[in-house]
Amino acid sequence: MPNLTLGILAGLGTSLNWAIISILVRSLSGIVPSVGITAARSTVGGAIILLGALAAGYGGEIVRMPLWVVFLLWASVIIAMGIGDTAFFASMDSLGVTRALALSMANPLLTTLVGIGLFGEEVTLPRVLGILLVVGGLLLIIWGKGEAEAKYHRSTRRGIRLVFIASAVWALSAILLKPPLQVVSVVSAAAIRIPASGVFLWLTPWTRGSLGAIRRSSRTEQARLAIICLLSGIGSLLFTAGIKYAGVAVGNVLSSTAPLFSLPFEIWVLGQRPSRWTVLGAMVTVTGIGLMNL
Repeated sequence: MPNLTLGILAGLGTSLNWAIISILVRSLSGIVPSVGITAARSTVGGAIILLGALAAGYGGEIVRMPLWVVFLLWASVIIAMGIGDTAFFASMDSLGVTRALALSMANPLLTTLVGIGLFGEEVTLPRVLGILLVVGGLLLIIWGKGEAEAKYHRSTRRGIRLVFIASAVWALSAILLKPPLQVVSVVSAAAIRIPASGVFLWLTPWTRGSLGAIRRSSRTEQARLAIICLLSGIGSLLFTAGIKYAGVAVGNVLSSTAPLFSLPFEIWVLGQRPSRWTVLGAMVTVTGIGLMNL
C-alpha cells in the first residue's frame, strides 16, 4: 500500500476515533473534570501503546532515540492533549459538540498553510482542491445538521476562546511532530508521546480531585472512561501515522473530519433524516478525500 494511501486511511481513522471520544467525553460532562479525563486517557492509553511497542520489539529504538526527538515528541503531546484536548472538551460545555467541532476547523487550515510553507510539502492541484473540498464539505454537513444540540447551549466568549486556543495548539503540535517522524518509527513515537502527557497533567494542580470524581462515578461512567482511554491510545497511533505518511497538511485535515462520521450515527442510531445540505456535504467531503490521494 502506498504511503500516502496509508496516511489518508490513518487520518480518517483518527477522525472516526475523535468523533467517538468527543461523544463519550460529552456524556461525562459534570461528572469528571475535562482535565481529569485527559490525564486518565493519556496515562492508560499511553501505557497500552508503550507495552505494545515493547512487546513488538521497539524497545531498542526507544532507548536509542535522540534527546531532541524525545523533547519534541513530549512537547508535541503535552500541548496537544494537556492543553488542546482539555480546552476543546471544556468548550463543548458552552458550545455543544457540533458547534465546537465546526469552530475547530481552524486547525486544519492553519496546519495546511504551515505544512506547505514551512516543510515544503508537495503542492499539487488535486491535493489543494481536495483539501478545500474536505473543509467545504464539512461546513455543509454542519450547516445541514439542524444544530439541534447547539440551540440548547448558547455560544459564550469563553467557549469560543477555548476552542480557538485548542485549534492553535493542535496545529502547533502537528508542526512539532513532523521532524521527529523523519527519524523514528510511528510506533516508537507514539509510545514515547502519550505517557508524557499523563505524567505532566497528574503533577499539576489542575487534576486535583479528579481521581475522587472517577471513584464516585457509576460503573457505566467508568466503563465509558475506560473506552475513552483505549481509543486514545489507538487514536494517537493513527494520528502519528497520518502525519508521517500523508504529511502535516493532508494528515491534519483528514484527522479533523469528525463531523462526517457523525452523519451515519444520526441516520442509523438516532433515526434522523439528513437534510439535502448534509448529503451534499458528505459527497463533497468524500470527493475531496479521493483527490488527496492523487
